[in-house]
Amino acid sequence: MDSKMPWLRAGLIGVAALVVGCGPDGAEPAAQTSPGDSALSRNESGRPPGDAGRDATVRPPTTAANPAAPGSAAAPGAAAPPPATPRLMARAEVRPLADNTVRGIVEFQSPAAGTGPVTIHVLLMGLAAGPHGMHVHVGTDCTAPGTHLNPQDAPHGPANAASAMRHLGDLGNITADASGMVDEMLRDSLLGGDATFVDKVIVVHEGQDDLSTQPDGSAGQPIGCGIIEPVREDVLSRSEAPDRGV
Repeated sequence: MDSKMPWLRAGLIGVAALVVGCGPDGAEPAAQTSPGDSALSRNESGRPPGDAGRDATVRPPTTAANPAAPGSAAAPGAAAPPPATPRLMARAEVRPLADNTVRGIVEFQSPAAGTGPVTIHVLLMGLAAGPHGMHVHVGTDCTAPGTHLNPQDAPHGPANAASAMRHLGDLGNITADASGMVDEMLRDSLLGGDATFVDKVIVVHEGQDDLSTQPDGSAGQPIGCGIIEPVREDVLSRSEAPDRGV
C-alpha cells in the first residue's frame, strides 16, 4: 500500500491544479494595495480631497448683497433742515382803563419764514359780549394813547384794506363771547412789513369799529390799553389765522 501513495498524491495535486485553472472567464485578480492606499487617498468617490462627509448637492450662488459690505446699502439722504420756528416779537399786557374790567394779553409773532404777515394772538376777558374795535395808537404810555398809528397818512379803513387805504394801526374788530372772553388768532400783512408798531400802545374800544368813519371808525371810548414791548423767544405753532391785511 505504501507503494501506491506517491501516485495518489500526484493525482490529487493534478485535480487541484485543474480546478484552479478553470475559474470564471474575465475575472481580474484582486486589486493590490499597499500601505496607505485607501479609497479616500485614491479619490475613488470623485470628491476633492478633504471633502469627505460633505453634502455633494449643487447649490445656486447667493446673490443677496452683504449688508456689511461697502456700498451694499443706499447712502442715507441728506438730513432735512429743521422747520422754521415762529418768533414772538412783541407782547402787550392789556389792563383796564377807568372803571372797566377788560384785561389780558396780545402777542405779535413774526412769520416763521422771516417775511410775511404778523400773527396776532388776542386773549382777553372782562368785555361786554360782541364786537370791539382794536387799534395800535401812537402813544408810548396808556395815559395818553394818542391817535391811530398812521405813518403813511392814509384814511381809516378795514384791516384787510390796501396800505394806502388804512392806518397801519387799524386792526379791525375782535368779538367777545357771551362770557366776555376773546381768543382769536389774526394775521396782518402791513404790520409784517413795518415793525414801527413795537413800543407803541394797543387800545381796545368799548364799541364796534364801523371801518369807515373818519378818523377812528366811531368805536367809542378806550376801555383797555397795553404797551407793545419787544420780546425775542420761540413760540409753539398755533392754528392758521385769518389774514387781517394785504
